[in-house]
Amino acid sequence: MKFFSERRARKILEDGADDAQQEQLEATLKNRRRILDKVLTNASLAPYLEQVKTLFQLVQDYARGNYREIPWWSIGAVITALGYILMPLDSIPDFIPVAGYLDDAVVLKLCLDMIARDLQQYRLSKDEAEQQGEINNEDTD
Repeated sequence: MKFFSERRARKILEDGADDAQQEQLEATLKNRRRILDKVLTNASLAPYLEQVKTLFQLVQDYARGNYREIPWWSIGAVITALGYILMPLDSIPDFIPVAGYLDDAVVLKLCLDMIARDLQQYRLSKDEAEQQGEINNEDTD
């Protein structure tokens, strides 16, 4: 896509991650339903639904202090990508048929790629915690 490149998406994510603040994290969590609705109703974004749900779990766990083994920069990239989905007048305005959400998908996909290692660590941590919970529950039975 000529008018929206991976380089442009990377700049959006890097700038957003560098400038991210706690208020944006909270705003992202407040807008969870709106963001998920946009993902669900969009052909370009719908394939990422499960990843978006995982990103929200990550942000929520970070906000609650349940998971802090991730750099703030990665959290900043996530909240930038999720927030970008809500921006109606981004690089390619969302009201443009078909192409309107392609930039959102590019930003989201690039974010997933950029934090892949951190996201994998988070998933492993969640899996271990769930297994520990199951083991502890068996011990109390």
